Amino acid sequence: MDLAKSFRDIYHIEDVTIERLQALLEREKYRKGDRIIQQGEKSDSIYIMIDGLVRCMHEDGNNEVTISFCVMGNLFVSLASIVYGQPAQTSFEAISDVEVYKISYDDFWALCDECPDLMRWQSHYQLYQLYMLEKRTTLTSIGDAYTRYQQYISVRGKNIIAQIPLKYIAQYLNISQETLSRIRNRMARGK
Repeated sequence: MDLAKSFRDIYHIEDVTIERLQALLEREKYRKGDRIIQQGEKSDSIYIMIDGLVRCMHEDGNNEVTISFCVMGNLFVSLASIVYGQPAQTSFEAISDVEVYKISYDDFWALCDECPDLMRWQSHYQLYQLYMLEKRTTLTSIGDAYTRYQQYISVRGKNIIAQIPLKYIAQYLNISQETLSRIRNRMARGK
């Protein structure tokens, strides 16, 4: 992922801001199964996906719910930790080998204070995240399981879905793994 190109071309961040941001970023790698942010522990960093696939999940006793997936270019953070100083309410787990950029929230926020273009971008990104939450709520609560899976494919694309273990997609769509397996078989047969 060419961070500078993405921030310049897609997000319209000025070159001087990109240079200052890049000077603060640390590159980190995680193995499949690693927890990048652990539910119940405080996190003080923002992560930008370079490569791989991460899922956001919540555990409650023996129950586990997949909330979202992060792919190249996505940011993820524990808002409970950075905004309210509380332990993370969710975990972010690598479901493939992952490479990320990491920046402390304090460094990022200080840079936002000095760079209006970055502040504008982060504000738009937060609105985008609220939109995606609304979209997920609608996607996972309306229609039958077949319709929800079809809609999810149209949102995420078959290439990304093929990389996600079936049980996580089922959790995300709030259906059983068996039901999802039957739906996929039905779609493969063209019915």
